[in-house]
Amino acid sequence: MERLRPGWFLEGLWDAEYQQYRLLAYLQTAQRAFLAQRLYPPLGDLIASYAEMNRLAEEVKGPWEEPSPELSTLEEIITFALPRLQAAIEEGKTLYELIAQLLQVHVVGVVPLYRDEGYLLLRRGAESTVRVYRYELRHLYDSEGQHVAIRLVFLGEYAFSLLALGFGRIRERLLRENPDLPVPLTLAVESPWVLPVEETLLPIIQRSLPKWTQEAATGGIG
Repeated sequence: MERLRPGWFLEGLWDAEYQQYRLLAYLQTAQRAFLAQRLYPPLGDLIASYAEMNRLAEEVKGPWEEPSPELSTLEEIITFALPRLQAAIEEGKTLYELIAQLLQVHVVGVVPLYRDEGYLLLRRGAESTVRVYRYELRHLYDSEGQHVAIRLVFLGEYAFSLLALGFGRIRERLLRENPDLPVPLTLAVESPWVLPVEETLLPIIQRSLPKWTQEAATGGIG
């Protein structure tokens, strides 16, 4: 079971012990990923599966005149799965929050009035390169309220040095190369650890971007 996909417990044998074994095997895989500081996709899968099992737990409560063997098997799987999924989620969330708190974020250059488009400069540890992204925030509205769609486009890796090629120089180069965005908000994000980009840093960054753009306007970040 490479991913904990919706309805995973319906695959293979309809047997509580078999499905419990499959879940335990996945949880070991997720724990190894967390130990390697890889948050996604395991954390997202765990959260989605926990929500699915919670919904099922409400549905199977009944009342039933005479529960079928299939229903009893499902109840056994749910009872086994829920606390273990919750414990794994808490482990992943603890790692997520630790990494998010350690990220150092500051504004490079001026803070423009329009902040829904700009650049994000990502550096890990003492690396001599910076990963550069162009971001875009789109505010969507529906019956449930406002949602923010976040788009990150990787532009490439740029050389970095504290003396000659710092974040300010990279921003100047981006201004020359992309005249369609003359006064962009540019955020530098530095991770003290060399963490996985796709599986860990980018998901945290995407979820934090709306907050960072707001804080930039009020001086909440440097």
